[in-house]
Order: sequence, then structure tokens, then C-alpha cells
Amino acid sequence: LTTNGTWHKTDNGSQFQQYKTKKCKGCSVREKCTKAKQNGKIVQRRKFAPNIEANRQRIENDKSTYKKRQAIVEHPYGTIKRQWGFSYIMTKKYIHRASADVGFMMTAYNLRRIINIIGIKHFKEYLKMRLTLLLTIFGLKNLNRGLLKGYYFQTIFRKVILEPVLKRLHLTHKLTFSGGF
Repeated sequence: LTTNGTWHKTDNGSQFQQYKTKKCKGCSVREKCTKAKQNGKIVQRRKFAPNIEANRQRIENDKSTYKKRQAIVEHPYGTIKRQWGFSYIMTKKYIHRASADVGFMMTAYNLRRIINIIGIKHFKEYLKMRLTLLLTIFGLKNLNRGLLKGYYFQTIFRKVILEPVLKRLHLTHKLTFSGGF
């Protein structure tokens, strides 16, 4: 089988090459292989078929590692997909957009898991502590620009932005209803 090197596109954007041979015309089992009258069998091979085959081979060679991966990764994925209703990705066109969607889902899962483990009260305290540390570091960097500016920024930021947000910190009903991890 040979190809002319042309990549064809399907309606959904996936790419493939076609492989043909002239030897089909004189083949004794041609009727079992193809119904084409003029040409022989045409085999289509998708662009990422070699990657899929290599992955399948890696799985076959090291089944214990794959089982371990399933135990670790599949539970969060199943929770996000079935309990939270994210069975598909909304963002189309580019992989970095889809990666952002998946990243937000995983971040929400991890935050939810932390809150379930340590509780919302301890999580808020942790956030306050980290933000205070961050603002302190930011304030120390601003000392070169004037002590008043750094202190003023910290005070305004804490009173106007930080404290109201931490008081309202909660998860939506959809996330809290799902029944845990």
C-alpha cells in the first residue's frame, strides 16, 4: 500500500491519508476484500494513528502502571463528568482553550476536595494567612517607592476587596449537592 502524501480532511476537521495499491486488480480474493468495481481497496489512516498504536503498545507492555493510573486519575474524572455534568468541553477550535476549560474543572475539583477534607473555616483561615503573606511581601517591595503607598494599598485592598470576598466565600448549590468524593 502506498500514499501520495496528501492529507484529506473530514467534516469535523480530523485529517487522514489514503493508501492504495494497483495489485488489487489481479488479486484472487479481491471479492472478499472490496466491492469496488474499478479500483482496489482504499485504506484510510488518521493523522494520529501511530500515536494511538504506540500508546496501546505501552499499555500492553506495562499493565500495572496503567492500572495504578486508572485508580488515581479516573475517580476525579468520573466525578467531574458524571456528578458535576461536565461530559464535554464547551470551548472549541484550539487545544489551549480546551486545556483552560479542563484546568478550571480540575481547580474546582481540587478546591472542593480541600474544603471537604479540612472544612470551609480552616480553608478561609488558610487563604487569609496566604494573602496576608503575599500582601506583606508586596508591601516590602513597595518600601523603596514610599512606605505610605505600600501600607495604603494593603489597607484598602484588605478592607474593600479581601474581607467582603472571604465573607461571601461559598460553593454553588450544584457543586455542594453532588455527594462528596
